[in-house]
Amino acid sequence: MEELKKLLLTAVGAAAISVEKIDSTVTELIEKGKLSVKEGKELREELLQKKKDHEEEVIDKDKLNEIIDSLNLAGKRELDLLEERVKKLEEQIAELKG
Repeated sequence: MEELKKLLLTAVGAAAISVEKIDSTVTELIEKGKLSVKEGKELREELLQKKKDHEEEVIDKDKLNEIIDSLNLAGKRELDLLEERVKKLEEQIAELKG
């Protein structure tokens, strides 16, 4: 049964699978005799829990940008501008020394 769980989670992904898909897959496995009813219920509950856990871990893009902004970190654009300014200042210093 453990291999079956891994296969299902790998094949469809914990977050991408719908409740209906979980139910239909588990029902199909029970009907084919691959799982007992008890095992099917346990598998269903475990898959639903993993789906819920994964969905809670996912942070949407807007929330991620909000978190990054709140950290007050310099972005690539700001770093590029600073590098250009430093380069110009180094050139000016070299000219003054020369």
